[in-house]
Amino acid sequence: MISSVFKCLAFTLLLISVGPCLHAQVNRADTTSVTAPLDASGIVQRAPASNRLNYFRNDRNYSYRNDPPPPENPVAKFWYWFQRKLSEFLQSSAYENFWQYVILATIGGLAIWLLYKSEFLGGFLGRKAQEDPLAYNRITENIHELDFNKLIEEAIENRNYRLAVRMYYLKSLKQLTDKQLIHWQPTKTNRIYVDELGNSRLKADFERLTSQFEYVWYGEFSVSESEFSVLKEEFSTFSGKI
Repeated sequence: MISSVFKCLAFTLLLISVGPCLHAQVNRADTTSVTAPLDASGIVQRAPASNRLNYFRNDRNYSYRNDPPPPENPVAKFWYWFQRKLSEFLQSSAYENFWQYVILATIGGLAIWLLYKSEFLGGFLGRKAQEDPLAYNRITENIHELDFNKLIEEAIENRNYRLAVRMYYLKSLKQLTDKQLIHWQPTKTNRIYVDELGNSRLKADFERLTSQFEYVWYGEFSVSESEFSVLKEEFSTFSGKI
């Protein structure tokens, strides 16, 4: 019984030691070498179209050693020349040592000048923004120094009805100022005076007269005698309400 057990153990050990060798020999026996046949077919050479090849030859993005020829178009040729000169200038020692500082100082000075002219720095520099003296609806005359009755009569005698309408309007401003209904200043516009009347009963009438005055005076429309008679009556009625 014991001898049979020893025989089994010995056989197992033999299989363990000899098995891998037998497996390798079997694999080597199954391996065969195959020689591939030679490809004797002809080689077909392919080349890009000539126009496509010239496109890439002239493309500056593919130029690594030599510059491509300049374009034939006169404008493109000038732009090509300008770019080359600018590139040479920016890479020169004169630009690096001197001209870049001059250009930067010029750009900075121009920017400051533009900001100053646009009054962006007006408050910072203490410069008060000036009123536009050419505003179309701003009264420039000093209404406290004018003899309106005399000026109106002279304008009517000369048949200058546009000027007469203007004098009637200025006279209305003078009357409203005297009654302290508005505060007259030469820098104010006509619409500011309308707003200053607030909820006054005179606001609607004065706003209508202001529109008519601006239409006649700033619109440079001629006024006939009959049209002036209507406007004169409206100004007189308004004057009586103040």
